[in-house]
Formats: sequence, C-alpha cells, structure tokens
Amino acid sequence: ALMSADDTRIDGFILPGHVSIVIGLNAYKSFFDRHRTPCVVAGFEAVDLLQAISMLVEQIESNMPDLKNGYPRAVTPEGNRKAQKIMLDLFETVDTSWRGIGTILKSGLKLKSEFENYDAEKMFEFKVPDSKDPKGCACGEILTGLKIPPQCSLYKNICTPIDPVGPCMVSSEGTCAAYYRYHKGADE
Repeated sequence: ALMSADDTRIDGFILPGHVSIVIGLNAYKSFFDRHRTPCVVAGFEAVDLLQAISMLVEQIESNMPDLKNGYPRAVTPEGNRKAQKIMLDLFETVDTSWRGIGTILKSGLKLKSEFENYDAEKMFEFKVPDSKDPKGCACGEILTGLKIPPQCSLYKNICTPIDPVGPCMVSSEGTCAAYYRYHKGADE
C-alpha cells in the first residue's frame, strides 16, 4: 500500500529485528523483488541501527538496491519455523487500519475462530474503533517521507513526548519522538 501510492518518498526500509527473528529474511523477498527498494534487517542496539543505516546509504548511493541482513547473530534466512507454525495455527490475516496510514490489506492478525474463547473483543463484548488521527497531525505524511516532524503544525507545539498527540509521538520508538529526542538541526 505504501509503495503503490504516487506521493510516497521512501528510499529504503530498516526491517524490524524482532519480527525478522520469527519470519526470517526470506519473508521479505517477494516485497523486495516487487519494489526493488533497499531493505536491511536491524537489531536493537545503537551499533545495529547505525550499521543498518550505513548499509542502506551504501545501497542508495550506489543505486544497487538489495535485501540485506544486518542482524545475522539473531536472524536467519528461514526464521524460526516452530514459531511460524504456532502463528499459522493460531492466527489468520485480516485487513487492518494503521494510524496515520489507513487500511492495508492482509496486514494484521486475529485469532482463528476456533480460539475465539480467548478473543478479548468477544469475551468482553467490545469493538476496537477505527482510530482517527488528531486534527492537524501529519503522521501519515511523515511515515511516507512526504514531511519531516518539524513540518507538522502540532510538533513541539502541543505534541511532545511528555504530552503526545499523534501516533508518531506516542511511542518512544515513534518517528516524531525519536526526532524530538535525537535531532539537533537548523531546520527547526
């Protein structure tokens, strides 16, 4: 969905290490083959992220996109087959709404019907509402590379890590929260 939008400006992907441990590097192959966009799996330590960024920049600068594993101490090409089987046995894919982006087909998981006794939505008779981004929030545009956090009218004005408004600031790992914490530049 993100890559098919006309106005997306994504030069590369840092792929999540924790997910990749389970699904393996090969799970990204069809995505990479379709979009030919640089992709690197990263671990969680600062050195892992710096290595992944360096690997992405190298691919972008040389105009040689590739699918690379920057976290080989934990991620294998095939992933954790036992964990994959458990996931396949318990869950089915569903269309899911992503804050700031919208609905992406088959991007979420839900318990299979035979496990609905454990489904909190059914047990407690509630429905998770579709989330709407707060008025003025530019998270979707930030996530797709169309804007940087200071270009959002809420950023640092009413949206801070202490009092977050948009989804990109809520998580300490969110784009705006990381930018707020680490970026020191002249663009603000």
